[in-house]
Amino acid sequence: MITRIPAHVWFVLLCLAWLLPGLVGHVPWRGADDITFAAFLQAREQATWLLPDASLSPLYLWIAQLFAQTFSVVLPLHDAVRLASGALAASALWLTALAAQRLYGREAGWPAVFALMGCVGLLVPAHEINPHIVQLAAMSLFLYGLVRMLSDTLIGGGLAGLGLVALFLAGAWLPALGLAVALLLLPVVFPSWRTSARVGSSWFALLVALTIAGMWLLSVQSRAPELLVAWWQTMRSDVVFLGGHGKPQYFVEALAWFGWPAWPVAGWAVYRLQREGWDSVKLWIPLGGLVVMFAALSLYADPKQIQSLILLPPLALLTGAGLAELRRGAANALMWFAVMTFSVIALVFWAYWAAFDLDWPRHLAKRLAKLGMEGEGLRTTALLLGALITLVWVIGLGWIRRQPRVPQRPILVWSAGLTFIWCLLLALFMQPLDKRLGYAELAAQIRQQVAPQVCVQAKNTNATQRTLLAYHSGLKLHIDEDSRCGWLLLGGKSQKEKAPGKGWQKQWEGGRPGDKGERFWLYRRTGDA
Repeated sequence: MITRIPAHVWFVLLCLAWLLPGLVGHVPWRGADDITFAAFLQAREQATWLLPDASLSPLYLWIAQLFAQTFSVVLPLHDAVRLASGALAASALWLTALAAQRLYGREAGWPAVFALMGCVGLLVPAHEINPHIVQLAAMSLFLYGLVRMLSDTLIGGGLAGLGLVALFLAGAWLPALGLAVALLLLPVVFPSWRTSARVGSSWFALLVALTIAGMWLLSVQSRAPELLVAWWQTMRSDVVFLGGHGKPQYFVEALAWFGWPAWPVAGWAVYRLQREGWDSVKLWIPLGGLVVMFAALSLYADPKQIQSLILLPPLALLTGAGLAELRRGAANALMWFAVMTFSVIALVFWAYWAAFDLDWPRHLAKRLAKLGMEGEGLRTTALLLGALITLVWVIGLGWIRRQPRVPQRPILVWSAGLTFIWCLLLALFMQPLDKRLGYAELAAQIRQQVAPQVCVQAKNTNATQRTLLAYHSGLKLHIDEDSRCGWLLLGGKSQKEKAPGKGWQKQWEGGRPGDKGERFWLYRRTGDA
């Protein structure tokens, strides 16, 4: 009965299993998730819709606000905002599939999708409130537009132009500039592009991008010119030729794990496709996009691994092409490496579950306790859900082994394995991670000490801490040094902070479990401070 279901139905279910778990059901976790959500809350409070803080790109803010208004009726605000990242990741998968099908044939669509899904560096950003995920979708849109320009010049040029301006509004102005220059140089470098229709489509793409970007810049200039100046200073300060020192080798090293296992297959695809000539669109469209992105990113003086997301769509396209001609030995090696790797990781997860829920093995339980993750007994729901996910993995492996050998099998198994361990991690440890990485429980403890509508002054805390503690507790935290608040929330490091002085009495002390570098003390005014 199972084999009668079309393969594409199972593929869609796998994509949903990779995409949906982790988008809702937990508070913002430490890292990009809580930092970006705090910036989103600040932008909402200040109504800075045209140009928010530099840490939150305008395009991501607009999309996140749309999802917040649509889904916050039935979901907590942070879950509604996080859905925006899921939608952007899904659009990147879809656009990559469309581009691969047009460039290499229909059979290349799913392999390209699995290659993008399987990239290790994409898994976490796709499931957190992360503004860089919009750059992934924008790059996928540009590549699809470029491929579409081969046959539908007007539509393709418009889509490529939208991809360019999306990159610009997503904070990747330098990669957008690099791709714009590359569009102008296409007829010079590649004879196949020296037709009036294709040259016209390149100019049309630039016209669309410049028009939309110009409208946005003029809107900001007319309403808040000082914000535009500050935004440009922030953007240019991290570029090598405008000040700073570049690290061109950084993204080569980062992509070694960030783009695994796509890059070895992509390298094989380049080797095979170059036999058709370097002027072949099957080769230079994804490879050219990859080279231009590498060149643009190498100009950043302070590179970050998350910026490697923009390299994944062209890498996935090449991987989708390379799988079709991958040697059987290499394909089997990749498949069995995936099976062994994710099975071992699953055993490790189950060992830590036993240590957390059953307090055995003791050495693992002690290690978890040092991290602030102490169990409270057997969690039946986590056990049953984790067992079900593991059973699906075992049955799925057996089903895949019985299927005929197809080009996408090794990358399919890898993507399924990555999905399996992600779902297993969430099933076994969602609640403990919520306490360990979020501010909700900490805010609840503070809320128990302070009555509603009471004035609380926050000192020695950053904007993210204040915003999230206020969001989860419902309290208003003031940072005014002259405030006559009756309560004081003091932040700092463990055992290094002193009481604020006479007239204050400590009411509470705490922090996120296992986080010794971030502590909070709550004081109540008892006299003249």
